[in-house]
This record gives sequence, structure tokens and C-alpha cells, in this order.
Amino acid sequence: MTMLDRMRRHKAWLKWTLALAGFALLVLGFPLLQQPPPTTGAVTDVLAQVGDQEITVGEFQTLYRRQLQSYQVQSGGEITSEILRSMGIDRQLLQQVIDEYAALQEATRLGVTVSDAEVRETIVSLPAFQQNGQFIGEAAYLQMLRMQQPPMTPAEFEENVRRSLMLQRLQAAVTDWITVSDVDVEQEHVRRNERVRLGALAFRADDFRGDLEATDDDVAALFEQNANDYLVPEKRRLRFVLIDVPALKASFTPSDAEIQSYYDNNLDRYTEEVSLRVSHVLLRTQDRELADVQAQAESIVAEARNGADFAELARRHSEDEGTREAGGDLGPIARGQMVPEFEGAAFALEQDEVSDPVTSMFGVHVIKATEKTGGTTQTLEEVRAGIVDLLQQESADARAGALAEAMAAEITGAGDLAAAAARRGLEAQESGFAALGEPILGLGFSSEVTAQAFQLEEGEVAGPIRTPTGPAFVTVTGIQAPYVPPLEEVEPRVRDDVIRRKAFVMAQERADAVAALLQDADDFSAAAEAEDLVVQESGLIARGAVLPGVGVNAQVEEVAFSMDPGETSDPILTGNSAMIVHVLERQDADPADLRANRERLRSEMVLERQNQFFAAYMQNAKTRIPIDIDLGAFAQATA
Repeated sequence: MTMLDRMRRHKAWLKWTLALAGFALLVLGFPLLQQPPPTTGAVTDVLAQVGDQEITVGEFQTLYRRQLQSYQVQSGGEITSEILRSMGIDRQLLQQVIDEYAALQEATRLGVTVSDAEVRETIVSLPAFQQNGQFIGEAAYLQMLRMQQPPMTPAEFEENVRRSLMLQRLQAAVTDWITVSDVDVEQEHVRRNERVRLGALAFRADDFRGDLEATDDDVAALFEQNANDYLVPEKRRLRFVLIDVPALKASFTPSDAEIQSYYDNNLDRYTEEVSLRVSHVLLRTQDRELADVQAQAESIVAEARNGADFAELARRHSEDEGTREAGGDLGPIARGQMVPEFEGAAFALEQDEVSDPVTSMFGVHVIKATEKTGGTTQTLEEVRAGIVDLLQQESADARAGALAEAMAAEITGAGDLAAAAARRGLEAQESGFAALGEPILGLGFSSEVTAQAFQLEEGEVAGPIRTPTGPAFVTVTGIQAPYVPPLEEVEPRVRDDVIRRKAFVMAQERADAVAALLQDADDFSAAAEAEDLVVQESGLIARGAVLPGVGVNAQVEEVAFSMDPGETSDPILTGNSAMIVHVLERQDADPADLRANRERLRSEMVLERQNQFFAAYMQNAKTRIPIDIDLGAFAQATA
């Protein structure tokens, strides 16, 4: 392993702490909880109460921001907090944190403990804290903790390790009894590895609609038999006040001073990332006086600056076994890959410049920038339009938030809504009647609005509620009870359903006739072609694959894998089609492969069953633990 590999791994060593939580990651996807730095004010508000444990706004914000940063790194900056919220990641993360707290309380209830000695033994055995198979030492361990963003204390890190070990031990206590028999392994091997090649015929109801008609008698009969299928659900009419964020955005023009200030304070956003390749000479300090090592490094610097071949200097002097023969070449490096002392010195160099001696936890380095590009900054005029748009959006969001907060303090009932709006130049509006999940006239589609509106009593007010246009306050002004409409109101729907049912019957009848013919045929494809039918064929496919003519379908798959080569199925009804499948070829699972992989497969099956059992166990355990979530604090934490 090269020195560069070690530097990169040490910079990202927190990944190893995640690997500790086998339970957390493999079963429920829990992140390790990091204790947030001391905070004051609103961030200390309790977001959720899990038994006797509290999750604060500040603690959740720390986790949420780390998750956002992780997604941004993976996506090249394309993921925003708004996208995360739209995907429900914020709620998933909160649920994971709650689940971990619940699991820790269940572990405590069962008497699961982890000693200080066990925590210490785990830490010193982590690959991130080892070099040449040995613990790197207390000083290096503490330095690596300080290198984290934000820095961590030993007590915080060791508590995280203790929690992780408790979660592992809890899962083991609950699930270690689970086993998998040889018969189960063999059946699973067959299920995963047998293959079939199919020919398929699809008889779709839509292909039989043609000139089908629905008589008035047909329509009346179907409606009489299935009137509840046409039930009109409960609908509600709302009075609402919308704080229109786009309008607020359009009304604000930032000053030149504000634009300049934003540009000056965010130059890194408009600066092209530096591309850097470096070489180095490493002199280790172990068993040597630091002053002597630094003196040798200064001598190498002088030689390099006087024109000596840097690669040759590295071959003669460097003690980095991984790069010495390559002339000290570390390859391209990016910010965040190297320890801070090395990174700071390297990125400060110009093309072909040689650094002064640099001391890090690995020794003393002499660094040369062999290739350097980038680092250019866009001018203010080039990015002005984007900054204006961003400042307008920030202003609109801030003004909308302040308006919503002020209105919420004044509104206690429906009678306060119009007055609170008028004082701010806003107007209360009326929607038409809308059912749960339907768009609301004036508000568009907002699942949060409709969800809350259908929980309100008339006269109650909910808000502020997030909508696509901005925060809104709503109250219910009318409730239309569900009802079965008269036939005249839904006659087109009923008539179409009559035709659809008739077409499906025709598809089934045609499939029955063709199946009887093909099941007696010597050549499936030829017999189908004689009936002017087109057979769709697959390659050799396993379970879960896309089936010809129908896609992924468990019902058709079950029939296909139950037949022998040359067999043709009866019609299989799949929603709006009737399918006939013919097995052209069957490839059985390889017994030799089972012999070679039996224990690996058994381990996978045991883990899967343990995960399923433990998830069910924890779901039951949580019914004994009071859990309360403050949705207002949650909105604050993810804002």
C-alpha cells in the first residue's frame, strides 16, 4: 500500500466507523449517531422524544447536513435539500434515528452492555488506526480525531463505538438462533439459478375492443351491480391564504453592493477547481531527531531548486516504498484526500515549484507540483444573473418565512384568517370542492395541504403548510359527503367499463381456443404462425426477469418455471390480458456450483432471515416505547 493510499484512507476514516455498525447498516440502514457540538437557542428544541431519550433540532441538523453533503459529493453538487425533501429522505433519516434510539433502549432493557476494554480493543483493531499491522499510537489517534469536520473528542468517538457494539450485540442476542437447513439452501440455489427460455403469446383486451358496443341495457345492468365502484369520495372546500414566494421574488431587486458582497464571500463557488499532480520525497522521523530530518529535507529542497532531477532525488532519498521507484509520483490529487499539512502546502505551489519541508504525522515531505491547471475565477459580470436570482430567492424565502411566522402567531381560528392576511396585503381565497389527492384550485397539487385539510374540523385552521408556490394557511368551509352519483353523471365511464369487460372476455375466449390448439401441436411456433399469431421469445432468463409480452409478472413466472421443455400453459389472466407461455428450453441449476457455494449461500440466507426477524422484533419493541415527533421542529431542522 502506497503512502498516498494511507493518506487518502486516513482522511476518510469515518467510513470504518460506519462499518462497525453491521446491524445499523445491513438491517435498518442506521447512520451512527454523532453527538452535536453544544448549541443554544432553537437548535436545542426537542424534535422527537423516544422513550426517555430526546433528539434535538441541532442533533438532527448535524446528521441531515452530513447526509446532504454525502449526496452532493456523489452527484457532483446536483442534489439540493429541496430534492432530498421531495424524495422523502428527510423523513427516512428521522425514522432511522428514532429506530436507532429505540434499539439502544431495547438493548439496555435486555441488559446488553459493552465494557470500556471492549471499546478500546475495537478501536485499536480498526484498519484506519493501524499501520503495518500495529496501532498507530495515542498521539496519531488523537490527531486523526481532530482532523474530522467538525473535530471529534475521544469521548464522542468512543461513545459512538460503544453504541455500535451494543446494536451488534442486541441483534446477535435476538437472532443468533436462526439457521437454514440443507434443504432450504438447495431450494434457494435452484430458485436463483435455474433458467428457462420462453415463447409467449399475449391476448390483450384492448386489441379486441374494435367495434364492440355497450347497449343501454348493458350499461344499466353493470351500474346496478357495481354502483359502489363509481362512488364519489368525500370532497372539501377550503378558504386559504397563500404567501406567494414567486411574487415576492419578482418584487425584490438586490443592490449592486449586495451582489458584490455575495460574490466576494463566495468566490470558491465561481472558481474552477484546481487540478494538481505532485511528487514528493518522504523522510521518516521514527528513531531520528526531527532537526536532523529537517536538515536533510532542506538539503534536498536546495538541490531540487538548483536544477537537480526531482524524480532522481526521490529514488535516492524517499522512504515512501510505494512511490520511490516512480520518482515520488503521487499522481493527481484532490482537496480532501490528503492530510491537512500536506494538502495546504501542495495546493499553494505553482507549476514546477518545490515546497519547503512539510511535517506531517507520516514524516517530513518535500513536494513538487508537476502538473497544475485550473484555479481561474469567473468575473462578477459573468455570474451576476445567477447571483441576482439566488439573492431574490433567498429574500423571498426569508420574507415568506417571516410572514408565515407572524401570521401563525395571530391566527387562532377561521375568523382570524382574513384579517391577518389583509394586514399584510394578502387576500383570503376560496377553492372549489376537491377530493383527497386532487389538485386544489388556487394552490395546485399539494399532498400536505390535502392531508391536513381532511383532518380538520370546520372552523379549524392549519398552517403554515408547504405548497409548490409557498406557505399557506387553510380552513375548511364546506364538506361534501361521499355519494353514489346517478347513472347519467357517470354514464361514459360505465359504458367504457362494459366495453372493456366484453373485450377481456373475447381475449380470454381467443386464448382458450389457441391454447387448446397449441398444446396438441408438435411445433409451437409454427402452429402459432398458422393462426397469424406472433410469438415473442426470450433468452434464458432467471426468476425476476422481464418476461416477453408481460414484463415482470410473478403469476406468469410461477407457471413458466413449473413446466418442462415443450409444455404449453393454459391461458394465464394478467390484469387486462390473457397469456400463453411455452417452455422452449430449461437450464437446471448446476449441482457443482451448489457444492462450491453452499456455505456462502447459507450465510446470505441466514443474514436475510435474521434481518427480517430483527426488523419485525424491533417493530414490536417500539410499541412499548413512547415516541413523539414535533413536526414543527422537524420542519425547522430541515429548512
